[in-house]
Amino acid sequence: MRILFITPWYPTASRPVAGVFVQRDAQLMDAHHEVEVVHLVDPALLTGSDVIDGVEAGLRVHRIPMKRNDPLAPIRVWRALRPMIERADVIHSHAFQSLLPFAGHRVKRPWVHSEHWSGVANPNAFNAQGRLIFALTARLLRRPDMVTAVSSFLLDRVREHRRGPTMIVPSVVLPAEARPAEHSSERLRLVTVANLVEGKDPLLAIDTVRELRSRGIPAELRWVGEGPMRPAIEERVKADSGVTLLGALGRDGVSAELDAAEIFLLPTRSETLCLSAIESISHGRPVVMGAVGGQRDYVNSSNGILVTERTADAYADAVSDIASSFDRFRADDVAATVHGRFAPERVRTLYETAYAAASAQHRKAGSR
Repeated sequence: MRILFITPWYPTASRPVAGVFVQRDAQLMDAHHEVEVVHLVDPALLTGSDVIDGVEAGLRVHRIPMKRNDPLAPIRVWRALRPMIERADVIHSHAFQSLLPFAGHRVKRPWVHSEHWSGVANPNAFNAQGRLIFALTARLLRRPDMVTAVSSFLLDRVREHRRGPTMIVPSVVLPAEARPAEHSSERLRLVTVANLVEGKDPLLAIDTVRELRSRGIPAELRWVGEGPMRPAIEERVKADSGVTLLGALGRDGVSAELDAAEIFLLPTRSETLCLSAIESISHGRPVVMGAVGGQRDYVNSSNGILVTERTADAYADAVSDIASSFDRFRADDVAATVHGRFAPERVRTLYETAYAAASAQHRKAGSR
């Protein structure tokens, strides 16, 4: 089967971990099918090191510039996409922005769309102009033959905009070894893996560390990730040796940080799924997270605590609860709570189910 992946999120030389979950899905499906990837890329992200049309990480990749603030960009993108669509058996778009070039055009192939974007889950986070634009374009979610979402939380939002077939297909989390954590009364090692953006609330994480210290708990936080809030965070913690900003790390670096930690902390305001939390659990580390979002599908009392109240006191209480009873959170037991749920073979099977359903729906629509 020839599958055309179309995505606005994909690794580039300047941002090697951006959209890596889409790349992982493409590689997964390419092992059993023939996959081509179209990256609808912001031109500002391209460098001379990026493949524009060629093979990258074992996949055929085409990069098509698409400025998000250019109203004519989707028209130009469609012209480039059309011949690629014609030679594919199945179209597989990812994230809402990839739908824009399809507006006003008939798609003559079975079409699966996988939604990951937090904007679909929470359009109220936009400004007034953004809410208006989304209200005018949300109907594009009706167009694909099948829409998948990475969590029940996001799927419920998708269903507000379409009546056609839907299903949950989570992202892949690669297998990890659940190594026992080392505990010491001298320090409590916390880790976060997330972008430094308002939605992840790094300021609340810092306040939580300080609240724990005020209670006599020697907490330390290591934050993996980059983002626009970095200058403000650096200013906030420049005299605080308990918070370390590590920047973006590759998979090996993230794994090492999870193994070295005792608790994963993320005071997120909302998540569509949160791969880093699943990775933490698969490493055997319990999580303390915000309560809104797709993490409700897998976080439970056996692997962490979801915090409803957005205060440092509430997060510190949750961290303290876990730290005082680490015997309840043995690494193997924590990892077992997600075992197999996000495994590559399960995700591949779910995608193939989605492709079959899309093909049936496409034939049904064509026979009307």
